[in-house]
Amino acid sequence: MGRNAAAYGDDFYGWTQEQAGLLRAGKLSEVDAENLAEEIESMGRSEADRLRSCLRLILLHLLKWQEQPARRSRSWRNSIQRERDNAALVLEDNPSLTPKLPALFAKAYQLARREAARETDLPEERFSEDSPFTVEQTLDPAFPDDLEDGWRRSPRTPRV
Repeated sequence: MGRNAAAYGDDFYGWTQEQAGLLRAGKLSEVDAENLAEEIESMGRSEADRLRSCLRLILLHLLKWQEQPARRSRSWRNSIQRERDNAALVLEDNPSLTPKLPALFAKAYQLARREAARETDLPEERFSEDSPFTVEQTLDPAFPDDLEDGWRRSPRTPRV
């Protein structure tokens, strides 16, 4: 194990700064190539995980929106729109994730389905095994049609 590999395990921040310096100086033979490659791949996985998380949250709230219309809230609507904005930013910054959308979407739906069952106290079987929404619908700010006006306002208690 070279000095670089040891530093990787002992002082990650210091290791990153050293690797950046070596790369900028063109000292490629001194770079900890194996660990650096792992970190670069990990960064890419983090972006894919971030997109999957956005999709999961959108789908979770869409499922609740669909199954519990009487409980719709501004909070659900805002969560859907916020995560759509976040997903759009991830895709804008990482266009190479677009071909991976179907696989990320499928995994996100399974996670959202389980979470929706827990949050609503409905049986998981109540939610279809395959998403009732397409990727396009999930990311479409205008879907569903009643998103902007389909939430109920809680009656305010009159002030005395």
